[in-house]
Amino acid sequence: MSATDVAPADDEAAIAIPKWQFNVALAGLLCVMAVSALDANIVGPALPRITSDLGHLSELSWVLTVFLLASTAATPVYGKLSDMYGRRPLVTTAVLIFLAGSAACGLAQTMPQLLAGRAIQGLGAGGLMTLTQITMSDLVSPRRRGSYQGLFGAVFTLANLGGAPLGGAITELWSWRWIFYVNVPIGLAALALIWAGLPPGQRSSTHRIDYAGILVVSAVSTCLLVALSLGTSLGWTSLPVLGLLAVAILLAIAIFPVERGQKEPLIPIGMVRNPVWLIATLVSCALTMAVFGSLAFLPLFLQLVIGLSPTMSGLVMAPTAAGLMLSLLVGGQIITKTGRYKTLAVAGVSIATLSLVALAWATHAGLGGGSMAALLLPVGVGLGLVMPGLTVALQNAVAPSDIGTATATSGFFRSLAGAFGVAAAGAIVAARLDAARPAGVQEGNMASLGLQQIAALAPDARALVVGHYQSAIFISFVVGAAVAAIGLLLILMLKEQVLSTKAGKDREAAALHV
Repeated sequence: MSATDVAPADDEAAIAIPKWQFNVALAGLLCVMAVSALDANIVGPALPRITSDLGHLSELSWVLTVFLLASTAATPVYGKLSDMYGRRPLVTTAVLIFLAGSAACGLAQTMPQLLAGRAIQGLGAGGLMTLTQITMSDLVSPRRRGSYQGLFGAVFTLANLGGAPLGGAITELWSWRWIFYVNVPIGLAALALIWAGLPPGQRSSTHRIDYAGILVVSAVSTCLLVALSLGTSLGWTSLPVLGLLAVAILLAIAIFPVERGQKEPLIPIGMVRNPVWLIATLVSCALTMAVFGSLAFLPLFLQLVIGLSPTMSGLVMAPTAAGLMLSLLVGGQIITKTGRYKTLAVAGVSIATLSLVALAWATHAGLGGGSMAALLLPVGVGLGLVMPGLTVALQNAVAPSDIGTATATSGFFRSLAGAFGVAAAGAIVAARLDAARPAGVQEGNMASLGLQQIAALAPDARALVVGHYQSAIFISFVVGAAVAAIGLLLILMLKEQVLSTKAGKDREAAALHV
């Protein structure tokens, strides 16, 4: 086998495998990224129809929160297990769990059944994006990884770009159930490519699972997110909400002594003290919280306030993905050529912050779908400039043996931040709708109204409800812009390091642990 037939271990790939096998593995990972990204956007336009068929508007946030809760709790576990058993077995497990959850969602006949399916989906989704990043850190050096981040970003964005309009079109032409079934063929294709391209994982006896850490971290995230969701219906001063928040705080404090006593903690204290990892993670959390929270209920705003169809609301959301793809492709090439990432990250956070401010004004002014679409474009541009650089920065700043844990742990906090943003936005929406209760709607029933019920209200009552919902989205964007501004202050403190030209596994001379 000639040198031209093998992926080079000193500059690009840590494992001397044929180029065709490297490319097949890369294609499989791209499919995994695609199925993860598609699910992120395809559900949004269908949520009003789903809640009309299976439940009420008050349960809308749970469809999003349950998925994020499960994926958040599972994310750090995948990183540790992939260090123990190899990447391919864990990618396979994550995809199969995700597909099982997708099928369960499509078959759901009640809202509890749908929520159970979304929880299963989340358990699988927690490993999809994280494991693709971890695996690529084994195969590609940090210096060259920027270009591959652009490639993955393009696929991610194309899936996002098609997800929203595809979700709206499927909902209108067939049924919302098919937005879940579409995951199955893509996921099965990804598994076939991964098994053909990635070498088998090898079990390592040098790693141990931190069961105590998994239990405590999962309990913290569960208590916090459930409290945020229940606060919208039971009230923020209710005993269950206050009790869950108190338990979450106590468990969060207990994480440090629990992890300090573990030989291989789920969240290593030393890694948290790494300033590059810490700032990169905090910035990604702030931006994820801001954007997820601001955009979570925007499709419903476009349909309820502006009067767009599900398909058109999906098309209005599409420029976010278009801007993301453009900036990822350009930014990835810049990182590879220059080895610098901080300038792009600062520019990205700045653009995203200003865009959220502009969107807050647009929702307050009641601008049309075209104006909203134009303002959503720079949101994607900002995300695309900052996220790949932060991932490369934190992976480059830790020891090669800690790349899996560092990537997964950062992903865990980012997922938790996204779930917190969605829950907070749901709380804002519920509070504003409750203040808009017209005559004839009983106490506590306001957030249970679906689109059809709102449309059936008297003109004055409907105008009151729509006005308060518009106010809620405005407040969500204002809060999101404030959180993004905090991320901007943090990114200025990020210390830029020289990117290594060695792939992760080559740096630690531990080949064949993919």
